[in-house]
Amino acid sequence: MADALSVTRVAVVLFDGFTVLDVYGPVQAFGASRVKRPDGTFHRFFEIFTIADAPGPVTSGEGPATHADYAFADAPAYDIVLVPGGFGTRKAVNDDGFLKRLRAASERASVTTTVCTGSALLARTGVMDGRPATSNKISWDWVVQQGPRVLWKRKARWVDDGTLVTSSGVSAGIDMTLALVSRLRGRDVAVSAARNMEYVWRQDPDDDPFA
Repeated sequence: MADALSVTRVAVVLFDGFTVLDVYGPVQAFGASRVKRPDGTFHRFFEIFTIADAPGPVTSGEGPATHADYAFADAPAYDIVLVPGGFGTRKAVNDDGFLKRLRAASERASVTTTVCTGSALLARTGVMDGRPATSNKISWDWVVQQGPRVLWKRKARWVDDGTLVTSSGVSAGIDMTLALVSRLRGRDVAVSAARNMEYVWRQDPDDDPFA
């Protein structure tokens, strides 16, 4: 667990066609992880920024664009990298330049997380080989083809393998993030974050009704 009032930096990967909730569900969970100071202000445990091939607007699969703060190569230091999924993964898995940059981004982080078909992208980089992971169940057959040496676990809301944490489809990324917050900052912080969001947190990683 990190020092009491230190800040963990999170880099969120963007690409054309990412799924909005894959990004903003975890962003909200990280952002809701805070503690009140004696002076009434709040200390946030996580600082979040976005990275992509180039800074500027990146269009989501649902339509609205999100601003990328940095290009991969220019991003400041971070502790966690988050890789979302989305229909854009079908194109991105064949973009060797993007996959090379994604692998380098993962290697910079202490913990790499994926939501939904983001695990397909990371699997194509090779960094998940020999490690347990999960993904979106609707896209399962396609995802597992992207990483035949990954130890895919179908029945899992999320899988925590220490430096690699992967989640099932879309909303499962919120549960995964809260579990990671609990590991890094303590369960009380994660429970408080879920309460701040008015979110019913599924705390059992094996509770996967979509498997």
